Amino acid sequence: MFTLGQLTVGWRDLLDIFMVAVLCYYGIRFVRGTRAMAALNGLLALLALYAAAQFLGLFTLVWLLQNVFSYIFLVIVILFHQDIRQALAHMNFRMLFRRKKDDRSSLIKTLSSTAFWLASRRIGAIIVIARSVELGDILEKGVKIDAVVTQDLLTTIFFPNTALHDGAVIIGDSDRVVAAGCVLPLANLARQHFGTRHRAAIGITEVSDAISIAVSEERGEVTLAQDGHLSNPLTQERLERILTNALSQ
Repeated sequence: MFTLGQLTVGWRDLLDIFMVAVLCYYGIRFVRGTRAMAALNGLLALLALYAAAQFLGLFTLVWLLQNVFSYIFLVIVILFHQDIRQALAHMNFRMLFRRKKDDRSSLIKTLSSTAFWLASRRIGAIIVIARSVELGDILEKGVKIDAVVTQDLLTTIFFPNTALHDGAVIIGDSDRVVAAGCVLPLANLARQHFGTRHRAAIGITEVSDAISIAVSEERGEVTLAQDGHLSNPLTQERLERILTNALSQ
């Protein structure tokens, strides 16, 4: 405990300030780059207007803004429930206390070479790389495999007319194929030119922090979905670079 002028500060006060700072930091980090960030900017503008109205004695405007603030958080939750759900899915102790990742260059090269081998032959595929959020409910709908990730295994799974080729392959933290033939949640997209495979690739990244690689059998293109967004068609070098950055976090 120490004193700043006439203010006495104890360890509880310091802990309180630290916890609020951490929550604010991760809150801004989660909404950065999402639609919820626009709502946060608008809320800050309203707070600035409210402070100015109080300072200038504009009582009618103060009363109006007070009524707006009483419902603003409910409106934000309704409008941005998907972004909030995704942010909450990212919040866990494994994220706060991450261990240093092992070298995953071999996995990355295998996935990228497999994806472009499939794309060159117009064979569709979805490969999901799980991260900190567990995908237990998704795994239960698939066929458990537990095998080392190899190009031969993945190409066999996705080869047309095989039993598992229509579903997604899930790769776990141990860099092994955990399950295949998995059914993924579909993203609700306004742009109808996305097919079911790409909607599924995006959908799993909306409800978890997983990364998914989608191979289009119609266009022979490889794209990557992360945080509810789908990339433009990628080159093999670009895919490897994105996977390296994402899996090192």
